[in-house]
Amino acid sequence: MRRGIIRKFQGSWGSGIGYLLIEDSKTHKVESIPCDNAPTVRALERAFGNIITEGHTANGAGYKGKEIYWEYDNFGLVLAGFTPVKEGK
Repeated sequence: MRRGIIRKFQGSWGSGIGYLLIEDSKTHKVESIPCDNAPTVRALERAFGNIITEGHTANGAGYKGKEIYWEYDNFGLVLAGFTPVKEGK
């Protein structure tokens, strides 16, 4: 499990792929983590709110600057999941 700060979410509704840009808490390097677009947007909305905006877009900024624990899937290719640090303690 890794720890970091969410800096940005990028995604394309049509492709189904999104990217969560996370600043690693140890290295301070920002990594672009591939993820399933719609499930990630819904998870961000449940965790932080202010994500889903009019027209089912993810333009809300409720996730920016939030600290999370996160991990890759078993293959190390895509986001397996995340938990807000405030809930993981």
